[in-house]
Formats: sequence, structure tokens, C-alpha cells
Amino acid sequence: MKRFFSWLLIWFGLSTAHGELMEGKCAYVQDGDSLKLQIPGRAEEVSIRLHGIDAPEKNQAFSEESRAMLRRLTQGKNIRVDVQDTDRYGRYLGKVYVGTTYVNLELVKAGLAWHYDGSRDADIEQAEAAARKALKGLWSDASAINPREYRKKHGTVHDNRTAETPTTPPETPSISVGEVLTGKCAYVQDGDSLKFIPDGETEEVRVRLYGIDAPEKGQEFSGQSRELLRKLTLKKNIRVEVQDTDRYGRYIGKVYVGSTYVNQEMLRAGLAWYYGHHADSRKDADLQKAQKSARKAAKGLWSNPDAVNPRQFREKNGTIHQRK
Repeated sequence: MKRFFSWLLIWFGLSTAHGELMEGKCAYVQDGDSLKLQIPGRAEEVSIRLHGIDAPEKNQAFSEESRAMLRRLTQGKNIRVDVQDTDRYGRYLGKVYVGTTYVNLELVKAGLAWHYDGSRDADIEQAEAAARKALKGLWSDASAINPREYRKKHGTVHDNRTAETPTTPPETPSISVGEVLTGKCAYVQDGDSLKFIPDGETEEVRVRLYGIDAPEKGQEFSGQSRELLRKLTLKKNIRVEVQDTDRYGRYIGKVYVGSTYVNQEMLRAGLAWYYGHHADSRKDADLQKAQKSARKAAKGLWSNPDAVNPRQFREKNGTIHQRK
């Protein structure tokens, strides 16, 4: 019965309690401490961050070796995740096992990850001390700095998932501002976020709609906003004019279906706010005009004079992640 309720929690995207188990197949390894779990019967992969360790960031020494080892231990294999917590990005923090092998521990033993302070895992602490003494992996460099310090100085370099073979690290060419991506919308997360598969590729790419901010889950009109975006884009050929990337590795883009500017349609319907953080007010008069018109007509969210924008809602309530 406990297992049945665990699956219900996972299926509906609700919080998973400490000590719950998740089982499935590792579909993809992002780096030395992050992977995607495919749960039987569920279409969307689940993001897992390995508890108690911190692998080298991309561009740090031994980052590829760390990722390659995690791939060798997990990719395409049945794994078990003993959930410890969730992080601010909505990922599950877990102890990962393949059979009796404690994967988190193996990475630290090999000198390919640091013990993450505060995890209170004595086995991992001891493994780090032994690897350090033996000068294994990253400990062969006396000037090595842990990823936390590296991120403070350089920021986080996100991995953009592309099609790959299990033994070859993916090529991830940078996407420049103004570049146009075309493909089919595979999934709509909420009123301003979707996933699409670029032409000629097999893996989904995450897109945040430029210049708008849709209601958060739990806010009024969040369901209507998502449904409109689904109606406009889902399973349709779309064009994305890339404007930027955000800290989550998503492309910020102007989305078109034929001649329809989807971002603008969301504002016209009163189902999103104009969002000036990514937008340029000097260039986006069309978006501002659409919002002004919806507001004047009291459409959608503007029918409530006390409506607060999603940014204020997030500041008060946090972000509620929609899981596919």
C-alpha cells in the first residue's frame, strides 16, 4: 500500500517525502551529479540530483570524467532512488543505487566528486578523505576548487541535452541571439513555457516565452493560460526566434505558429502579464499594446482588480513546478 501511494505522488507531481523510493531506468546523464529517471508508465522523465555530492562543473577539470563514470554506472540501467529532499529547481535529491552499488559513494571514491557539505553522510565523507589522500582524480590537482566556489566565480554552465550514444559526450553548440529554431511542440508546461523537438533532432528543447509571465500554478487563470498555449502550439510546427537564455538553461524566445505571434496572443487574451525582465520596452510595443487592450477590456486575469503578477506571487509563495 505504501508503494502504491508513492507512485501516486510521483505520478501527480506532488512532493515526495524523505525516505520514499523511486524506481525506473536512467534515461540520460546530465553531468557527474545529475540524471534523468524514466519511471514505468510515465511519459515525462524525472530530474534527479545525487544527494551528498557535488561534481565538477562543465569546463572544470575532470567534469567529463565525472560524467562519463556516472553514465557508465547508470545510463540505460534500472536504478533505485532513495529520496532525501527536493531542491529549489524542483529536482529530487536522492541516494542512487544500481543493485547494491551506492552510486553517489562510487563517484567520491574515484575522486570525481566532492562531498557536499551539510549532507551528513559519513560514508561519503570518509570516501573523500581516502580519495584525497591517494590523490585520485580531481585530487591530483593541488589547486582544485570545489564546484560551489567555481559557480560563485563563473556561474553555472548548463548542459543542453541533445541526441547521443551512450559512450559519446554530446555536442552542445551555443545558440546565438537572433537564431531561429523550428520544430514541433511536444509539451506545454504552463502558460509561458513549453518543450519542442527541433527539426532533425530527437530530444526536446525547453523554451520560455519571451516578454510574458503567465500565472503560476495556484494562481487564478493558470489553468486557462496553459490551455490557451496548448491550443495554440501543442503538436504544431512552431518557430522560435531566440532572444536569450535564462539561469535554468531554457531558451527565451519569440514563438510563432505560422504568422501568429503566440506571445502576443497570450497577452491579448488576458492570460499573461507583459514581463519586462527579458523584454525590451523600446522594441516590444506590440506586447505592451496587447496587454493594455486586455486590461481595458477586463479580459482574463484583468477581470480581478486585485490580481498580483506572478513575480509577486513567487516572492510570497515560491515557485510551484508543473511536472509533465
